[in-house]
Amino acid sequence: MKFTKLQKGKYKFEGIDNWNGEWIEGEIHHQPYDVKLSQQWQVIFINDYHTHTAFFGSTLKRCKDWLTAPLQ
Repeated sequence: MKFTKLQKGKYKFEGIDNWNGEWIEGEIHHQPYDVKLSQQWQVIFINDYHTHTAFFGSTLKRCKDWLTAPLQ
């Protein structure tokens, strides 16, 4: 999985999904206001048709770990 910083609090990711082996891409955004501390970072999947928020985490590292976790 490749992570690229777009600007402060906004990162892009792209790579192969560990769960199904398919290509995924999207962004991780920081939402510092009006959200719970445990949900300040969000993983957003982006495809040709729509966006989908799939995960909320308390830190950027937690979001990266969720994206790169091996299949259990």
